[in-house]
Amino acid sequence: MSKTSNLERVTRRRLLALIGGVGVALLSACAQPSAAPSKPAETKPAADAKPTQAPAKPTEAAKPAAEATKPAAETKPAADSSQAQKAPAKASQTLKLGAAVALTGPVSREGTLVKDGYDFWMQTVNEKGGIDVGGTKYNVEILHYDDESKADTAARLTEKLISEDKAQFILGPFSSGITQATSTISERYGVLTIAPQANADGIYERGYKYIFSVLPPASSYLRGLIDMGLSLEPRPTRMAVMVRDDPFGIAAGEGAAKYAAEQGYEVVFKDKYPANATDVSSILTSVKAANPDVLLASTLFQDSVLITKQAKDLQFAPKLLGFTAGPALPDFIKSLDRDANFIYGSEWWLPTLKYEGPVFGTTQQYAEGIQKSKNYEAGYHVASGSMAGLALQLAIEKAGKLDADAVREALLGLDPGTFWGPIGWSDQGKNVKGTSIPVQILDGKVTAVWPADARPATPRYPMPAWGER
Repeated sequence: MSKTSNLERVTRRRLLALIGGVGVALLSACAQPSAAPSKPAETKPAADAKPTQAPAKPTEAAKPAAEATKPAAETKPAADSSQAQKAPAKASQTLKLGAAVALTGPVSREGTLVKDGYDFWMQTVNEKGGIDVGGTKYNVEILHYDDESKADTAARLTEKLISEDKAQFILGPFSSGITQATSTISERYGVLTIAPQANADGIYERGYKYIFSVLPPASSYLRGLIDMGLSLEPRPTRMAVMVRDDPFGIAAGEGAAKYAAEQGYEVVFKDKYPANATDVSSILTSVKAANPDVLLASTLFQDSVLITKQAKDLQFAPKLLGFTAGPALPDFIKSLDRDANFIYGSEWWLPTLKYEGPVFGTTQQYAEGIQKSKNYEAGYHVASGSMAGLALQLAIEKAGKLDADAVREALLGLDPGTFWGPIGWSDQGKNVKGTSIPVQILDGKVTAVWPADARPATPRYPMPAWGER
C-alpha cells in the first residue's frame, strides 16, 4: 500500500471521529428535557436576598402562606403584642396647670394639704394614661408656687403662671381671701379656675365666668351644727357667734347667725375677731358674760386651736363649742391633746362616707391611697384638692377640647358620682349640691355625729367642764 493511501486513511478516520463527536454532542443536546431538573439549583434563600426595593405587599389571601415561611424565632412573643396594644393609651401630649398655694405662712398647713391633693390626683391620672381630650391623651403637669399665705403674692404668681408659664387652667389657692385676689387675675385672662377651698359667697357673686367652687357656699357651713342642736336634749336656745374678719369668715359667721335666728335660737352675741389673731381672750370674756348654750365660730385651723386654749384658760365651757375649719385636721388633736375631746366641727368630707366615682373609686379607696402615698389620714382639705382636679378632668373629657368656654359649659352640665359625694354647680360657679357634716372629737378621733342615719356615734352633750375631763 502506498504512503498516499495510508495518509488518506488516517485523515479520513480523524475526520470521521471529529464528525462523530459533534453528532454525539448534538444528539445529547436534543435529548435534554425542556423542564427544570428535579434537583433545584443551588441559589441563596429569598430571606437572604437584599433587593434594591421593597417587595410588593402580599395580598390578604397570600399573607398566611408568606407568614408561614418565617422561622419561629422571628415571631414576636405575646408580651410584645400586649405592649403594642397598650401603647395607644399612653399620653402623647402635656396639659400644663398652675397652682399658687400657701406652703409657708399662717395658712401653710391647709395649703400643703391642698397641694398634696392636687399631686395625688395628678399622679393617679397619669398612671391611668392621662386625660382624654377628644381622643388624644394628655399627661398632667402642675406648676406649683408658694404664695406665702399672701393675697398679693398669690395674685402676682397667678399672673406669672398664666402669662409666662402658659398654664392652661388654674387650681386655686387655700382660703377665700386669697382666692378673691387670684380669681380677678384669671378672670381677666379668661382662664378657668377650680377653687378647692374658697367658698365665700361674695367670690361667686361678682358676675365672673371662670371660677368654680368645690365646697358649698360658706354661708351654709355651720347649718349642720345648728340643725343638730335642735335635736339635742336639753335643747340649746342661746347662741353666740364669733366671726373671723375675712371674706370666708364673714360669710360663714353671718350666715350661721342668720340661719340660727330663723330656726328659733336667740343670738345673744355676734362679733368679729381679727383674721390671724394671736389673742382672743377679750372677745371670749364678752362671750362668756352673754352665757350662751352654744358658741359657734367661723375659723381656720389656727383660730380653732387658739379659741379652745383660751376658752379653757377662762374656764368657759358652753354646752356646745363648734368651729368651721380646724377640728378635723390631725394637728388639732396633736396641739390640744385631751382638750380636743368633745369639740365639734363641720366637715365637708370624711373618709368614712359611702361614695364612689371615676378615677379614685370609692371614698375608702381614696383614703387608702392617701394613707399609702402621703402617710396620713385623709381629711377634707386634701380631698378637696383632688376633687378640684377631678372636676376639671371630667369637664375637659366631656367637652373634648381645652377651650375655657367649652370646659365651663361642660362643668355646668356635670352631675357626677364621685368619691367626694354630691357636687354640681350654679351658673355663678357655686357648688349647690354639697352639704356639711357635723363631727365631734371623741376619744381622740374625729367622728361623724349627725345626721342620725349616717353617724357611727351619738354626740356627747352637754360638753363636760374643763376640770371634769
